[in-house]
Amino acid sequence: MSELTFHGVDIGLLEGGEDLVGLILEATGSGEHPTLQDGDVLVVASKVVSLAEGRYVGLESVPVSPRAERIADRTGIDPREVELILRESDVVGSIPVDEIGRELLAEYAASAEGAEGALETLPSLLVTVRNGRLCTNAGIDMSNSPAGTATLLPDDPDASARRIREAIRDRADVDVAVILSDSEVSYRGGSVDVAIGCAGIDPVDHNFGATDLFGEPKLGGVDLVADELAAGAALLAGQTDERMPVVVARDLEYEDGGGIGGEASLVREGLLATVRQSVAVKLAEKLPLP
Repeated sequence: MSELTFHGVDIGLLEGGEDLVGLILEATGSGEHPTLQDGDVLVVASKVVSLAEGRYVGLESVPVSPRAERIADRTGIDPREVELILRESDVVGSIPVDEIGRELLAEYAASAEGAEGALETLPSLLVTVRNGRLCTNAGIDMSNSPAGTATLLPDDPDASARRIREAIRDRADVDVAVILSDSEVSYRGGSVDVAIGCAGIDPVDHNFGATDLFGEPKLGGVDLVADELAAGAALLAGQTDERMPVVVARDLEYEDGGGIGGEASLVREGLLATVRQSVAVKLAEKLPLP
């Protein structure tokens, strides 16, 4: 592979219930965007998949439980959103965004007024486990959603990716891979798009222990290919008003496969093992030599 290209596709503004595959095929067959080819990888924002699948809820119709009210009082999150988060996931913690990130986020703000409004709307994030995957607020989002609604993640992102892939193959006779992407909070203080579902592409590169330039086996080689594609596509898709929810990645060599594994149990077990070894290392550092 000498070149990898990304091409954004504008499929218009979705309001819910649209034929997403039809819109993709119409846009890519119009001459304004590249025509789909075998081997292309479609990176599709989970938001438009959710809208097409009817995975959105009118906030006025959400009854709020006492548990959701208590969490909302503590975090400042809209109690109706908290209720939806509790329905969709297991809550394991909370990030006080306003408390720890206000100064950093102000540096990146488009305007002081906009930053203030965003923090008032969502001063905290809940750390959740959904489908075995760690995410914030169960992936529930009220931005870029029809007025008065919250958009939920696709019920099964891998299954959604498979359906899109199969429909494109059936209707256009083109064999593409499909990745569903969603933005997530990064430890750097911003966000990055990650893959939450895929079909037709192995999400992980299987090169652990391969030799480096000097013939030595390398600890790396387990590249998260689907996540890297999601992050690259996000440079075109954006997070606000770019209207590029579908990105075509072309000329990538990849292995067939599919399915994004859950990492929540790995993180929990890894944290425990890390704490144990860290304590052992500090003890070894402090104890006097015999």
